[in-house]
Amino acid sequence: MQLQSSILIHRTPEQVWSFLGDPTNVPKWDRGVAGVEETTSQPTGIGYEFNTVAHDRLNLPDQGRMTYRIKESNPAAGRCIVELTSRTGNARFFKTAEWRFDIHPAPEGSHLNCTAIFTLRWNYLFLGPMLYLGRKQIMIDLECLKQAIESNR
Repeated sequence: MQLQSSILIHRTPEQVWSFLGDPTNVPKWDRGVAGVEETTSQPTGIGYEFNTVAHDRLNLPDQGRMTYRIKESNPAAGRCIVELTSRTGNARFFKTAEWRFDIHPAPEGSHLNCTAIFTLRWNYLFLGPMLYLGRKQIMIDLECLKQAIESNR
């Protein structure tokens, strides 16, 4: 399944990349993430791994921890791909999952395209329609991302 959203951000591609390329900024725009924990000591870039932790109010086991790895990071091309590597908690629903962020210059700033590409495990295929119907949630997070970047000076 593939879900895609796009937004115009009134900042240069370099400014968008700088903000988006720092995983510690995820809680500033992803409404489901309360914090980020580094799981590797290497610098941010390809191979960098981190956990996201859900808000306590969600009352999820293991704090809704999800593990990710940066699969591709190319500032010159304006592309970053982050893949889900954990298989427990909510990650158990997915056989594979990745988020692609593509930044393109625009006269007013930058266009950011976010694409979530995932394959559900066969015993969770029933979630497909619910995830499709909830696709607007990506746009809501992108609006939060836009606000965070545009207010970040």
